[in-house]
Amino acid sequence: MLLLVIAGMIGVSNYLSGLGLGTVSFTADGLVMDSPELSGNDGDRSYRVSAKRAIQRISDPRIIDLETIVAELRISADQSLEITATRGTYNSAEETLLLADGIDVVTNDGETATFGTLDIALKTGTIRSDDPVELTSSFGALRAGRMQFDQDNGTLTFTQGIQMTIQPPQSETTQ
Repeated sequence: MLLLVIAGMIGVSNYLSGLGLGTVSFTADGLVMDSPELSGNDGDRSYRVSAKRAIQRISDPRIIDLETIVAELRISADQSLEITATRGTYNSAEETLLLADGIDVVTNDGETATFGTLDIALKTGTIRSDDPVELTSSFGALRAGRMQFDQDNGTLTFTQGIQMTIQPPQSETTQ
């Protein structure tokens, strides 16, 4: 479910409505933007993505490195989630976003997901992680060595050392 929501974020990103920037400076690393923020919506869905810093590379201006990323997504009136990542790299030529060094996803109803990396193909909606993944909810937990989501086929595939724990619902007690 969480990955479907992330894929939905990709679709929402096509409807950009707001871009905010803090201080902009030029360094040996490139064009540095402090506190960049991007927000938008398409009807019931909205998003806000911010970073501590964004650095557009001098060597290849199509690549932007992001630090301390926070994305807040409203999927519907009663469903939202927050994604945090330590760092990311956006490549406008390849239309890819690589999130790395720890990604956490938390939904408003308590579902969580943890990834080492996420490689997102924005054009196709494919999301892949070659690092261990962990998903938890009130129903249980799933751990796997790799994961891939294919938006075109609507498939979510886990491989390499899959472990699943199912938490049965607590029975109601009568008095």
